[in-house]
Amino acid sequence: MSFGKFLYWSMVKRIRKIRPLWYLPYSKAEARRFLESNCGWRDYGGHHLENRMSAFHHSFYTPRKFGLDQRNNTLSAQVRNGLMTREEAFQAYAEPPFVEDELVGYVMKRFEMSSAEFWDVMARPPRFFTDFSTYKHRFERLRPLFFVLARAHLVPMSFYLKYCFPAKTPS
Repeated sequence: MSFGKFLYWSMVKRIRKIRPLWYLPYSKAEARRFLESNCGWRDYGGHHLENRMSAFHHSFYTPRKFGLDQRNNTLSAQVRNGLMTREEAFQAYAEPPFVEDELVGYVMKRFEMSSAEFWDVMARPPRFFTDFSTYKHRFERLRPLFFVLARAHLVPMSFYLKYCFPAKTPS
Protein backbone atom coordinates (compact mmCIF):
# COMPACT_ATOMS: atom_id res chain seq x y z
CA MET A 1 0.00 0.00 0.00
CA SER A 2 1.41 3.39 -0.91
CA PHE A 3 1.88 6.06 1.74
CA GLY A 4 -0.86 8.21 0.20
CA LYS A 5 -3.34 5.32 0.22
CA PHE A 6 -2.43 4.55 3.81
CA LEU A 7 -3.28 8.12 4.85
CA TYR A 8 -6.42 8.16 2.67
CA TRP A 9 -7.83 4.97 4.20
CA SER A 10 -6.89 6.10 7.71
CA MET A 11 -7.89 9.77 7.62
CA VAL A 12 -10.55 10.14 4.89
CA LYS A 13 -12.29 6.78 4.88
CA ARG A 14 -11.56 6.41 8.63
CA ILE A 15 -11.11 2.66 8.42
CA ARG A 16 -10.15 1.32 11.82
CA LYS A 17 -8.44 -1.89 12.70
CA ILE A 18 -10.40 -3.91 15.23
CA ARG A 19 -8.88 -7.06 16.68
CA PRO A 20 -11.79 -9.13 18.04
CA LEU A 21 -9.56 -11.94 19.33
CA TRP A 22 -8.04 -9.49 21.83
CA TYR A 23 -11.40 -9.45 23.60
CA LEU A 24 -11.80 -13.21 24.02
CA PRO A 25 -10.39 -15.20 26.93
CA TYR A 26 -7.69 -17.58 25.74
CA SER A 27 -5.54 -20.16 27.47
CA LYS A 28 -2.84 -21.77 25.37
CA ALA A 29 -2.70 -24.76 27.73
CA GLU A 30 -6.48 -25.32 27.45
CA ALA A 31 -6.31 -24.97 23.66
CA ARG A 32 -3.53 -27.57 23.53
CA ARG A 33 -5.50 -30.01 25.70
CA PHE A 34 -8.58 -29.54 23.51
CA LEU A 35 -6.63 -30.08 20.27
CA GLU A 36 -4.82 -33.14 21.66
CA SER A 37 -7.98 -34.84 22.96
CA ASN A 38 -10.39 -33.89 20.15
CA CYS A 39 -8.20 -33.62 17.07
CA GLY A 40 -5.21 -35.86 17.69
CA TRP A 41 -2.88 -32.84 17.54
CA ARG A 42 0.75 -33.27 18.57
CA ASP A 43 3.09 -30.53 19.76
CA TYR A 44 5.74 -29.71 17.15
CA GLY A 45 8.28 -28.37 19.63
CA GLY A 46 7.98 -24.58 19.54
CA HIS A 47 6.18 -21.42 18.54
CA HIS A 48 5.48 -21.20 14.78
CA LEU A 49 7.26 -24.48 14.08
CA GLU A 50 4.15 -25.97 12.43
CA ASN A 51 5.41 -24.65 9.09
CA ARG A 52 8.84 -25.86 8.00
CA MET A 53 9.87 -22.50 6.52
CA SER A 54 8.78 -20.69 9.70
CA ALA A 55 10.62 -23.32 11.72
CA PHE A 56 13.75 -22.66 9.67
CA HIS A 57 13.38 -18.89 10.10
CA HIS A 58 12.73 -19.02 13.86
CA SER A 59 15.05 -21.78 14.95
CA PHE A 60 17.96 -21.62 12.50
CA TYR A 61 18.19 -18.57 10.23
CA THR A 62 17.60 -15.60 12.56
CA PRO A 63 19.61 -17.04 15.48
CA ARG A 64 22.61 -17.88 13.28
CA LYS A 65 22.48 -15.03 10.78
CA PHE A 66 21.36 -12.17 13.03
CA GLY A 67 21.91 -13.45 16.57
CA LEU A 68 18.16 -13.05 17.26
CA ASP A 69 16.38 -15.69 19.27
CA GLN A 70 12.67 -15.63 18.46
CA ARG A 71 11.88 -17.39 21.74
CA ASN A 72 12.35 -14.09 23.61
CA ASN A 73 8.76 -13.01 23.00
CA THR A 74 7.20 -16.36 23.89
CA LEU A 75 9.24 -16.95 27.03
CA SER A 76 8.79 -13.41 28.36
CA ALA A 77 5.02 -13.59 27.70
CA GLN A 78 4.83 -16.88 29.60
CA VAL A 79 6.67 -15.32 32.57
CA ARG A 80 4.41 -12.23 32.51
CA ASN A 81 1.32 -14.43 32.48
CA GLY A 82 2.57 -16.57 35.36
CA LEU A 83 2.86 -19.70 33.22
CA MET A 84 6.54 -20.16 34.11
CA THR A 85 9.09 -18.56 36.42
CA ARG A 86 11.95 -16.38 35.26
CA GLU A 87 14.35 -19.13 36.26
CA GLU A 88 12.49 -21.66 34.09
CA ALA A 89 12.56 -19.20 31.19
CA PHE A 90 16.30 -18.65 31.61
CA GLN A 91 16.83 -22.44 31.67
CA ALA A 92 14.83 -22.84 28.46
CA TYR A 93 16.67 -19.94 26.88
CA ALA A 94 20.04 -21.45 27.81
CA GLU A 95 19.28 -24.38 25.51
CA PRO A 96 19.79 -23.77 21.77
CA PRO A 97 16.62 -23.50 19.66
CA PHE A 98 15.28 -26.85 18.49
CA VAL A 99 16.17 -27.56 14.85
CA GLU A 100 14.56 -30.66 13.40
CA ASP A 101 16.74 -33.13 11.54
CA GLU A 102 16.99 -32.48 7.80
CA LEU A 103 15.43 -29.00 8.06
CA VAL A 104 18.41 -27.23 6.50
CA GLY A 105 18.55 -29.82 3.72
CA TYR A 106 14.82 -29.31 3.10
CA VAL A 107 15.32 -25.53 2.78
CA MET A 108 18.28 -25.94 0.44
CA LYS A 109 16.18 -28.24 -1.75
CA ARG A 110 13.21 -25.81 -1.76
CA PHE A 111 15.47 -22.88 -2.68
CA GLU A 112 17.33 -25.03 -5.20
CA MET A 113 20.65 -24.16 -3.57
CA SER A 114 23.75 -26.26 -3.27
CA SER A 115 25.32 -26.67 0.13
CA ALA A 116 28.12 -24.30 -0.91
CA GLU A 117 25.64 -21.63 -2.04
CA PHE A 118 23.61 -21.94 1.16
CA TRP A 119 26.61 -21.65 3.48
CA ASP A 120 27.96 -18.76 1.38
CA VAL A 121 24.72 -16.85 2.02
CA MET A 122 24.85 -17.71 5.72
CA ALA A 123 28.46 -16.47 5.93
CA ARG A 124 27.75 -13.07 4.35
CA PRO A 125 27.32 -10.11 6.68
CA PRO A 126 23.68 -9.64 7.66
CA ARG A 127 21.65 -6.86 6.06
CA PHE A 128 19.00 -4.95 7.95
CA PHE A 129 15.86 -3.05 7.00
CA THR A 130 17.90 0.14 7.25
CA ASP A 131 19.81 -1.04 4.16
CA PHE A 132 16.65 -0.72 2.05
CA SER A 133 14.25 2.05 1.08
CA THR A 134 11.21 2.19 3.39
CA TYR A 135 8.66 4.68 4.72
CA LYS A 136 10.30 4.53 8.18
CA HIS A 137 11.90 8.00 8.04
CA ARG A 138 8.66 9.52 6.79
CA PHE A 139 6.74 7.92 9.67
CA GLU A 140 9.32 9.33 12.10
CA ARG A 141 9.04 12.87 10.64
CA LEU A 142 5.25 12.68 10.80
CA ARG A 143 5.20 11.30 14.35
CA PRO A 144 2.90 14.11 15.67
CA LEU A 145 0.33 13.33 12.97
CA PHE A 146 0.44 9.61 13.75
CA PHE A 147 0.11 10.35 17.46
CA VAL A 148 -3.15 12.20 16.74
CA LEU A 149 -4.32 9.38 14.45
CA ALA A 150 -3.47 6.76 17.08
CA ARG A 151 -5.31 8.71 19.81
CA ALA A 152 -8.34 8.91 17.47
CA HIS A 153 -8.07 5.12 16.90
CA LEU A 154 -7.49 5.65 13.17
CA VAL A 155 -4.17 3.82 13.25
CA PRO A 156 -3.24 1.25 15.88
CA MET A 157 -1.23 2.61 18.81
CA SER A 158 1.14 -0.30 18.17
CA PHE A 159 1.85 1.19 14.70
CA TYR A 160 2.70 4.56 16.26
CA LEU A 161 4.98 3.04 18.89
CA LYS A 162 6.71 0.65 16.48
CA TYR A 163 7.25 2.80 13.39
CA CYS A 164 7.25 6.47 14.43
CA PHE A 165 10.35 6.50 16.60
CA PRO A 166 13.96 6.22 15.46
CA ALA A 167 15.11 2.62 15.18
CA LYS A 168 17.98 1.31 17.18
CA THR A 169 20.80 0.78 14.73
CA PRO A 170 21.98 -2.83 14.48
CA SER A 171 25.34 -3.50 16.04
